[in-house]
Order: sequence, then C-alpha cells, then structure tokens
Amino acid sequence: MGWLGWTEEQTLRADVNAILVGLDGRGDMISSVLRAVFGEDPKLAIEITAQPITEDYFDAMFAVE
Repeated sequence: MGWLGWTEEQTLRADVNAILVGLDGRGDMISSVLRAVFGEDPKLAIEITAQPITEDYFDAMFAVE
C-alpha cells in the first residue's frame, strides 16, 4: 500500500518510528537501484580557500558601517 509497499494492516499497526525506518530503507533501495543503472555520482572537487578575517573583511561580510 502506498510508497512503502505495505499492506493496509501493516500500515495501520505501524508507529511513527517504523514508518520512518521503512521510508529510509525504501529510499536506500531506490538509490541503490539508480546507482546500479546509471553509475555513481561524480565526486565534485571542492576547493577550500582560507582567507584571514580582518576587521575590514568582517565589516564587508556583515554590512557593518
């Protein structure tokens, strides 16, 4: 019944935690199928740049006058 594929009786007897776990499991299953069909997502390289926070930089970021 519905997105989780449960019967009506299973659905009516389930508490909130069971529904959340079932939903999470169904999402994992769908993700696994999509990865098997289309392959893994490409990993995007994130460049982290560190800029020291000076008083002027802080004022510019937070619009302090």
